[in-house]
Amino acid sequence: MTGPLIVVEEDGVEEDGVIPPRTQDNDQITISPLLLNLFVEENGKGIMVHEVLNQLKGNGIRPFADIRLEEMMNRLSVDPEGLTISSLIGVKKTVSVEEFKEASRSCALLLNKTLSSKLIIPDFQEFQGEIQKIWEDLKTVRGGKNADYIPQLSRVNPNYLGISVCTIDGQRCSFGDTDIPFCIQ
Repeated sequence: MTGPLIVVEEDGVEEDGVIPPRTQDNDQITISPLLLNLFVEENGKGIMVHEVLNQLKGNGIRPFADIRLEEMMNRLSVDPEGLTISSLIGVKKTVSVEEFKEASRSCALLLNKTLSSKLIIPDFQEFQGEIQKIWEDLKTVRGGKNADYIPQLSRVNPNYLGISVCTIDGQRCSFGDTDIPFCIQ
């Protein structure tokens, strides 16, 4: 997707940004039909879940780790190990439009914001690239010494370096030794 979309409400009024449509019965937020149409199969029969997940990932949202998406992922039977879906290994999953709308009801606001580039960092790929450049520049820096006045600090491998960023919207990226627990001060 390239840039923000203009969402047209059912009454035909254009709004800048995403104003999520409301359901008739309980005034609950649902995913925008215009955004949903971006992921409909060519035959018009289903939503390509793997494409939705790819868009989320591209915007810094981690579908398998974000608790806000947990209910949707469970309802769609999306397995993080790739048993049901994994765009990385080419497995694809489609569901009916109604099934996707129902499954995504709990996270419709997040989907609408993410898929219309209305998160705090609209071009997350560029931002992530800049963070990666910073990490690349810093990973070769050697010098200094670990503080020894705190025992935990003195025992840390001085070559560890990790950068993790999480925005207020939950966009995340990590580089380096981010899976290794170590003390910093």
